[in-house]
Amino acid sequence: MRAIVVALVVILAMGMGCGKNAEFYSKRANEYLKHGDLESAIAEFEKAVEAEPDNFEMQNSLGAALSMRGDFARAVEYFRRAVVLKDDFLEGHYNLGRALTETGDAEGAIGAFRRVVQLDSTYALAYFSAGGLYIKLGMPDKAIEAYRLALHYDPSLKQVYLNLAATYVGIKDYDSALEVLTAARARSPKNSEVVAMAGRVAILKKDLAQAVSLLKEANNLDPQNSYARNDLATATMLSGNKAEAIKLWEQVLAMNPDAQLASAVRQNLEKARSQ
Repeated sequence: MRAIVVALVVILAMGMGCGKNAEFYSKRANEYLKHGDLESAIAEFEKAVEAEPDNFEMQNSLGAALSMRGDFARAVEYFRRAVVLKDDFLEGHYNLGRALTETGDAEGAIGAFRRVVQLDSTYALAYFSAGGLYIKLGMPDKAIEAYRLALHYDPSLKQVYLNLAATYVGIKDYDSALEVLTAARARSPKNSEVVAMAGRVAILKKDLAQAVSLLKEANNLDPQNSYARNDLATATMLSGNKAEAIKLWEQVLAMNPDAQLASAVRQNLEKARSQ
């Protein structure tokens, strides 16, 4: 499952009871961020935290900057401090959950996301993030519940549809997967990724006529999608049209696909030609 990358919020702490020194360092840090100087920004946020250690926004800002650097273990420390200082700090709990996810602490991250939705039951990204963690923990039913809540509160999140459909595929509930993808297509009918995934699910369901139709549509929407072209070749071969399938696989190779796909296509071509 493709991991969704959600930007951690760097709070621009301009006031809110900050001491002069903390505000000064925070302003400098954000100026450094604007110019792409992350290391200098982190150094300034560290000075801001030292100047005013009880300011939850400064703790969160330092945690966010550390996350941007990929130093998630240290980021967790500062996000924890932020939510201890202000337990109803929604963004702090969400950022803590994201950082814990990156450190591999799935259960801790789920706990942080639960706190987020306790504070705001409509926070769709928290449900979405929790859904991916439930998959890692081998809890597809919980993942489905979380993904559906994410879509309930924000039906525009395209990746949630794909992840939810993939979760249904994982438990071989192909009808539900296609239902989810149909809803996604209704919102974004020209999204080739959604159409292609529906085609792959139709192959698994052994509805080859539907699979060919969907994958042709996906290829028309994105002629450079080598994976969709390969899936169309597979559906065409399974439908009994070997000559057309061979032609499609040859087209995939001409598209310079990645090594893994190229190897699979060559094997399929060899097998098809030998039949």
